[in-house]
Amino acid sequence: MAKGVKKAPRKSESELLSELEIALIILWNSVRRWISQRSKGSAVKGLSDLDDFLLHFLVYRNRPLRGIDLAFALSVDDMHLVTYSLKKLTRLGTITAERVGKEVFYRAADKGRQHYQEFLEDRSRYLEPAMRFLTGREQDLESVTSLIRAMSGVYEQAARAAATAKGDA
Repeated sequence: MAKGVKKAPRKSESELLSELEIALIILWNSVRRWISQRSKGSAVKGLSDLDDFLLHFLVYRNRPLRGIDLAFALSVDDMHLVTYSLKKLTRLGTITAERVGKEVFYRAADKGRQHYQEFLEDRSRYLEPAMRFLTGREQDLESVTSLIRAMSGVYEQAARAAATAKGDA
């Protein structure tokens, strides 16, 4: 180490977790901004982040799903928001709704699949080159995805533990 240069003190686990959480919040807001900006040029106008996420999930999974399944898969607690979004997407013709007994199943319509195809084209053009530069390999992206999924599970468990301890569960 150069003379006169002080070594930075080692950060505590609490400080490191704070920095991680800030980075995750910034990542989340950046993903939302990406989805919002690229949707402005889409044939389907006026979609919220949640609308886009639900539509993309329906296209990606390519099978009928209930609103509760979508909310669970995307970890959305407010079912009213999901219901409102699904009604909006149905009204826009991007998804279809089919009642089977007491359940309503949603599936992507052609217009929704076209919207998703436009998203994939934009992602290929604007996002994938930077991701390839950062990760270098597909396996690295798989590792990052696995790590983020594991971290979301840790945060979900911590939320349940806190709710139970504080009497909110």
